[in-house]
Amino acid sequence: MTFAPERGRSRAPRNTRGRWLVSTALLALLGLAGFAAALIASGGSSTRTRAQHAKAAAPPPAGSRPRPAATVQGAAPSSSPARTVAVNSRPNLARMVGQMVVARFAGATPPASLLDRIRRGEVGGVILFSDNVADGLLATHRLTQELQLAASQGGNPPLLIMTDQEGGEVKRLVGPPDLAPAAMTSDTTAFSEGAATGRLLRSAGVNVDLAPVADVERVPESFLGSRSFGSNALLVADRACAFAQGLASQDIAFTLKHFPGLGRATGNTDTEVVSVDARADVLRADYAAYATCGTNRLAMVMVSSAIYPALSGLLPAVMSPEIYQRELPIALAGGSALTISDDLQSVAISAQTAPARHAIDAGLDLLMYAQTEEASAVAYVQLFDEASSGLIPASASRRADQKILRLKRLLR
Repeated sequence: MTFAPERGRSRAPRNTRGRWLVSTALLALLGLAGFAAALIASGGSSTRTRAQHAKAAAPPPAGSRPRPAATVQGAAPSSSPARTVAVNSRPNLARMVGQMVVARFAGATPPASLLDRIRRGEVGGVILFSDNVADGLLATHRLTQELQLAASQGGNPPLLIMTDQEGGEVKRLVGPPDLAPAAMTSDTTAFSEGAATGRLLRSAGVNVDLAPVADVERVPESFLGSRSFGSNALLVADRACAFAQGLASQDIAFTLKHFPGLGRATGNTDTEVVSVDARADVLRADYAAYATCGTNRLAMVMVSSAIYPALSGLLPAVMSPEIYQRELPIALAGGSALTISDDLQSVAISAQTAPARHAIDAGLDLLMYAQTEEASAVAYVQLFDEASSGLIPASASRRADQKILRLKRLLR
């Protein structure tokens, strides 16, 4: 938006006192009006803020049903997306629901359908996989800028753009970490690897790493392999949190995963239903990493899709109120962190009824759809209907929205 320059002050005529008084009064009024207009236009700040975004794309009225997909035309180009979080004092329900959705897309070019949804505020985050970043670092940076620009054009907060950059067998971008977690044999090495990873992600326009793995490998047949930092809870806490601190030193958010732990799982929740049948006290003995760095201002916690009968009953952890209301406060020593699901399209979740609604109601903040773009689009419409009807309590939507925006404000 272009602001009109301030009007220059003209000298008062000297011929009569009456004309001088009238002219002075008029100029004062004009000056006050100009100042007020500039103040309103700028939102009281020199940065590009919500009043400017609102003119470009005003949000739909509170509680209104999202419009069907349509291409947004006439959006002003920009060399880089605005980084100021555009937050209305009373955010509408449609946008609050959208902030909870993390979407996936295929290929190195974001489809128009996804960009349109981002502009409408129906997506709060995007997860990148190897096919999205296959064209190299520069192309990935352009891709992430295009995604962020779409959010800015719609007057929305910046996106959380995330990927799995653990090291070893799980990393999407070419580059650090050069070592697998199991090979990071000192805190200093882990920190150095985390910092190098943070620099790589920042140069690509990625602001969240879905790492480190905080699982303590407890069984020989564990599917984790070199993804775990080790088999001792305190050692894992030291190394995982050193890696996390390296990421945070570069202003990259990190994700401790997979709470309450997959170190005793023999199967992968991506491909099968998994139940971890251990006593509650045994499982809680592996919470050390969460206690050590889980309340860092840039920390996120990924909640597992496995079932823990001693902790979550018959429900997957991600859908269990006990996990959020009892176990996470234990792990975080009374603190809190932004929570994200593992893939809600995984086999471990596929048999569940309304998993997203139950997870949000239980206490989850971010919903990840890591296989198809269509799944996140369908989920958004369903979630909005459920939130509008009260099936998802308004308090749950507000809680998630506040926590998500708090993290986004930190990721400059």
